[in-house]
Amino acid sequence: MTTARRVVGSIAVAAALIAGSTVLATAPAAAKGEPAAAPAPVGTADWDGQLYLYYSASSNSSYSTYWNWVNNFGTDTFTTAGEGQGQRVKNNVYRAWNNNEIYRARIFYNEWQNSGSNAPYDDFWPGEARALNSGVQNNNASLAWYRA
Repeated sequence: MTTARRVVGSIAVAAALIAGSTVLATAPAAAKGEPAAAPAPVGTADWDGQLYLYYSASSNSSYSTYWNWVNNFGTDTFTTAGEGQGQRVKNNVYRAWNNNEIYRARIFYNEWQNSGSNAPYDDFWPGEARALNSGVQNNNASLAWYRA
């Protein structure tokens, strides 16, 4: 075997080893036995039409997703692994992410989308991710969708 062939062969082997270690290093958290993380913010993920409601500000926060109107979060719980899993969604939402490219999500203080009597609410526009305003943070009861 010539020196040139040995060099090319060594480079090919090194490239294969690097590619294999990159795949292992980027394996999903679930494959590593860790809880799955929430989806990435808009710009790095596809629109899925969901509103993500998170239990806390923690990166390990449990969340639940919604695509329809909710009259009362009273029986819903945070479903994913992480801080707050199993807790009630009603009056326990700290932050949200609207991953719906067409509709704005409105989170209400009261049940049945009632913002009467100057009751607070918070609008999340398409792609917006942040903590709820002080009027509804950990004081949330229902959800509605409106064309953005």
